[in-house]
Formats: sequence, C-alpha cells, structure tokens
Amino acid sequence: MNTKLKTSLIPLMSVLGLAACNDNVITGEHVLSADLRNTRIEQSAQFFDGKVISRIPQVENQEGIVETLWKFFAQRSQYKPSQALPYQDVDITRLQNPSEQLRVTWLGHSSLFIEADKTRILIDPVFEYAAPAFFARMFQRNVAAPVSREDLPLPDVIVISHDHYDHLEENTARFYANKDVMFFVPLGVGRHLEKWGVPPTNIKEFDWWESQKINSVTITAAPANHNSGRGLFDSNKTLWASWAIQADTGSVFFSGDTAYGEHFKQIGERLGPFDLAFIEVAANLKEDSGYPVEGWGHMQASHTMQAHLDVQADKLFPVHWSTYELFIHQWDEPVNDLIAEAAKYDVELVTPMVGASIDLPLAEKTAYWWQDVYDKGAAIPLVFNSQ
Repeated sequence: MNTKLKTSLIPLMSVLGLAACNDNVITGEHVLSADLRNTRIEQSAQFFDGKVISRIPQVENQEGIVETLWKFFAQRSQYKPSQALPYQDVDITRLQNPSEQLRVTWLGHSSLFIEADKTRILIDPVFEYAAPAFFARMFQRNVAAPVSREDLPLPDVIVISHDHYDHLEENTARFYANKDVMFFVPLGVGRHLEKWGVPPTNIKEFDWWESQKINSVTITAAPANHNSGRGLFDSNKTLWASWAIQADTGSVFFSGDTAYGEHFKQIGERLGPFDLAFIEVAANLKEDSGYPVEGWGHMQASHTMQAHLDVQADKLFPVHWSTYELFIHQWDEPVNDLIAEAAKYDVELVTPMVGASIDLPLAEKTAYWWQDVYDKGAAIPLVFNSQ
C-alpha cells in the first residue's frame, strides 16, 4: 500500500531516542532573549501557532513505512563502504592566517570551514556521530573527522542551517560556548545554544531574508524546505534556512537540508549570482526504484542540479553525502548520479577529499577521489594522511 511520508529519519530517530528538548528554568538575560524570541516567532510569516509551516512535498512510496524502516535500520550495512573512507588531515599551518581570497575546507557531510576577506566562517560543524547518543554506534562516521575542534583555527562566526543532529552538535556548541565566537542561527535555534551555555549576546537568530555583516562579509538567511526538531515534543518549533555568504573577494551559497522548490529561483534573483554553491545531494530515483527523498525534505541529484542552476552559481560543490548513511542507497550513488546531471548542463563539480582546502578561483579541476576507492565493489588499499 502506498504511504505518504511526512518526516525525515533524523527527527524520527530523535523520538525513538527520547531525546526530548524540554526548556530548563531560565533567568537573567536568558529571560529577555526568550521573550524576544517568542515575540519574533509570533510575528514571523514562517510560523503558525508556534510551529514552522511545512512545505515538504507529499510524495508516495511504493513501499510501506515499516518496510522502509526495516531497510534503513536492519539492512543499512549494505549501503556503507566496506572500510573507512580516505581523507586528508586539515593543513592547520595553511589555515593559521585567515585568507583574503575565498578558501573552503570540507570537514565532511555538510560541515565547512570557509574563509573570505580574512573572516573565518564555520558551517554546520559536526565532528562526531549524527544522532542522539542512544543511536551513536549506528551513526558513526564513514570517514574520520579530518581535524579536531581544538586544532581548528577559531572561527569568527558559526552558521547553523537547522537543529537536526547531523547539523547541530551539542558537544561542539559547548566547546565554543565560552569563546569569542558568534552563532548565526535560524529563528528559534538559539534556545538550544543557550541551554548548552552559549551567552545570548553571542547568538543572532535570523528569519528568512535577514542579513548581518561580520567584518566585511554579509551573511543572509534564505528559504529552505525541510523540517526540524531534536526531541519528542519540539517538531518544527525552530526554523530552518539556507545561507548566502557575500564577501568582497567572492560569494557562496549553502543550501542546508531542503527539498527542491521555487525558493531557489527567488534566492538566485535576490542574492545571486554566486561563485560556488554547496548543495545537498541524494540518489536519483531509477526506473521507479529507489526512495523519493523529497518526502523527507531532501533532493535527488536531478533536483540538486536544478537548484544549482536556479541560484545562478558558477560551480557546484555537493555536500551531505558519504560521511553518514542517512538514506537507502549506496554511499557514493548520489555523487555519481550528480556527475551524469552535470554532464547534461556542462556544470563543473567541485569534489575535494574530506579535509582538503581549496582556493577559488580554482587552479585546476578537483578529482573524483571516490572512484579510486572501489573497483567494481572490490576494496583497494587506502592511504590516509596522518599527523
């Protein structure tokens, strides 16, 4: 029987893990920030009755929800690489002095360390597992974090797309809580950060289309089409967002998690063009097989390519693939599907290995490193760069 799917597996795992996010007693400056947050939520066009209005497409799946969950939880080992994936240790010496030109370091999944105009921006930093602690063993990384929080140069600002576990990590927030770092987050996400010790004065919450400058860099929250929640009782109580980062030396777009929609054209018209777009990718449906990820608020590779064209970006950097298994497909299927899509439109993909730093404009095209990992399913020896 066809089943309409309305939620992603990330909030579902949160529920199963009983990771409820009940507010603690708040005092002092936290009272003022909570009052302001609640007022802004009441006034936001994205919220109704305290919850974000969901625009996730209602799609039908040929399999029932029970069969889908069985595949995801019980058969997930078949989607993983047979051994840990290769990576490069982040070149800390190279990053000691913030770059004037646009420079990007991929930390895996959707975690990025971006430099421009001598400003450091850390996006969706997750260094450990992508689930509540109860599921930590199941959702370990397929590739080691290429740098520790302690060794990474201190960012000027941390930008968060939404509050799911694979994008907002409590241990990372606590690590930066007492440091001179700003947090730019969608409306409502600040309540998590305050609970973890981040001072309200270090948190800036954004509704869509709101901007803030840090040094000479303008950072703008833009629409996305997803969902939110970390626990049993907080589904869609915090906003999600994509982000535009515009510096004198270059501009980039970060999709966050999102299904495809008209919002990409709006972003391109209002904030584009961009030198580089970081856009999430999942595998395409093939001959009615596979899973319609748009029902989870995500994009097939064909949608990723269309989103890239809509936002008017020069080059496309796929994210949200290979580091964890969050979908029912082979770990490298999304990016291989995207290669085929890129060939149709003559789009250049930027695909560095996890941990690599690249400067823009690119001196040469990046390699498809994962194609050397397996030869028709057979594992080959991997070389890791270690300190």
